[in-house]
Amino acid sequence: MKRVPDIRGQRAGGAVSFTAVHAGRGRLDASLPDLGCGWEWAAIHRVRPPVPLACPECGHGMHAKVSSLGLRFFAHTPGAPMCTLAEESMAHHLLKLELAQAARASGWMAELEVSGPDGSWRADVLASAGGRRMALEAQLASITAAEIRARTERMSAYGVRSCWFSDRGRIPWLGVVPSVRLTRQGNDLLAVEPLSRFSGSYWEPESSIPFAEFIGRLLTSRFVAHVPRSPQRHTVRPVRTLWASPRCVLAEARKLRAEDEAQRKRREEKARAEQRGYARQQAQTAELMARKDPNRAALSRHSVRLPGLEAAIAQLTDLYRTRVSVGWSVGDSRYSSGVPLVNDRGILLAVFDPLPRSGPCPAFLLDVGVPLLFPTEERRERFEQYRDLSERLRVRYAAGLP
Repeated sequence: MKRVPDIRGQRAGGAVSFTAVHAGRGRLDASLPDLGCGWEWAAIHRVRPPVPLACPECGHGMHAKVSSLGLRFFAHTPGAPMCTLAEESMAHHLLKLELAQAARASGWMAELEVSGPDGSWRADVLASAGGRRMALEAQLASITAAEIRARTERMSAYGVRSCWFSDRGRIPWLGVVPSVRLTRQGNDLLAVEPLSRFSGSYWEPESSIPFAEFIGRLLTSRFVAHVPRSPQRHTVRPVRTLWASPRCVLAEARKLRAEDEAQRKRREEKARAEQRGYARQQAQTAELMARKDPNRAALSRHSVRLPGLEAAIAQLTDLYRTRVSVGWSVGDSRYSSGVPLVNDRGILLAVFDPLPRSGPCPAFLLDVGVPLLFPTEERRERFEQYRDLSERLRVRYAAGLP
């Protein structure tokens, strides 16, 4: 990219602009070889009579000039009214020119000092390609975060994205909107911050890169403005909006999805644990209440004769190293016609041979979390079909699905 002459110490001789308007040729751009209208610079510079040119901002007369270092520009003729272009410093104008040249070097069309259709905004450089438009904004003067956010939003309302550039050491609005701090090292202009990369757990600073390379990455979406959700380990301060590669943005999204999934599972497990504790408390209460009724002892003794029940009791006795018996609460509907097996304190240890129903099995059997024992594998498989159906229905209900 051709380097812009550094003429910041020179006198401009009036308000400076790189654009002017001609009644017949339209908009002229001094940064383009053909002025953007197929006209040679010699056709307007130092000609008699002077070519009538006007400021695109205030309408006052302008004339073509060339600095001692060869920079072409337009200046207001004497007696110009107050114009916003007059408020811009020479450093501001030169940064605009560098922005335009970098955009053109990246294959984009770049127009300087372009106003919006309703005049509510003016882009220092409007870069465009394939229907995409981006305003490249030089911002060297003081401005509040609220003001720069409002200007960004006005351009965004017209489908124009923006990126703000400054070479100031302290930029209070850096990262409030898509923005980048520049610095000069000798003859080189570098993009410094907030360029970032995602390490897998947090965002950390990326090394500075040449200004033209940043513009190229910006316009081709190899750098995207991103609002981070993970911690930032920046040497200066965290920012609201940083620049990162799409690969890093996707890496953070995957990490956040994994964290959300893990958190969801923890919540579900906590809820299941609470439901399990409540269900077991209900079972023990029901068993202790049943033991106060002598008539239920006979039902408990009768249930022991069920095929396979003795083997189930022996299995639990060996597993828990405690005495296991048929609970007096046998016949309770929450066991789905199964037989509760309990210890001496009435704590439920398992349910033997619950029966599948035409609909979902009781929520209690899903919540209580004790082993379900069956006399045959066939009866187990038949019950599992209904339990799976119940689990799916519970998930859909929890998600608010019909």
